[in-house]
Amino acid sequence: MSKQENNKVWKTVALFKTFAEADKERNALSEKHALVKVRRLASGYKVKIWDPPLKKEFAEKKASIALKKGQNNNRKRKSKNKKLREDSSV
Repeated sequence: MSKQENNKVWKTVALFKTFAEADKERNALSEKHALVKVRRLASGYKVKIWDPPLKKEFAEKKASIALKKGQNNNRKRKSKNKKLREDSSV
């Protein structure tokens, strides 16, 4: 099984005693945010929101992972021909 990275960070907006109040807030927030949820708690309900990350954040993350010129010298394969040439000169 592959391990998936959870990249959604939810923000709690408000806590309510009844579902009707939480549902009104969810409907109002659904126009402004990508995802809005109402979650049931032992003491009431909470409204959570999530917006997709900006493209700038993805670009920064990708740039930090990418190797700069000259950093991948250790990853290059060594040629076996060099050893053969050294052995044949004996």
